[in-house]
Amino acid sequence: MNFLLLRLLPLLAVTLLVWGSGVYSVGVVTAAQKARSAHSKKSAQFYYVCPMHEDVTSKTRGKKCPKCKMKLERKPLPEQSSQ
Repeated sequence: MNFLLLRLLPLLAVTLLVWGSGVYSVGVVTAAQKARSAHSKKSAQFYYVCPMHEDVTSKTRGKKCPKCKMKLERKPLPEQSSQ
């Protein structure tokens, strides 16, 4: 009995390690995938402004107007003519 257990225990351990490695494996990210998924270095094409107070603006989302406590809304940047 002990002889059989000593032979099967390492085999069972190796089987569990090999079979379980697919479940907990960490994906490898290549440099090409990083280049495709990286955020562009462009400046933001929009800003956030209070719907009631046009003078209250922010470049980041999630802010609230200090005057009325309303959530700032996303607005596109005004077009600048290059003349």
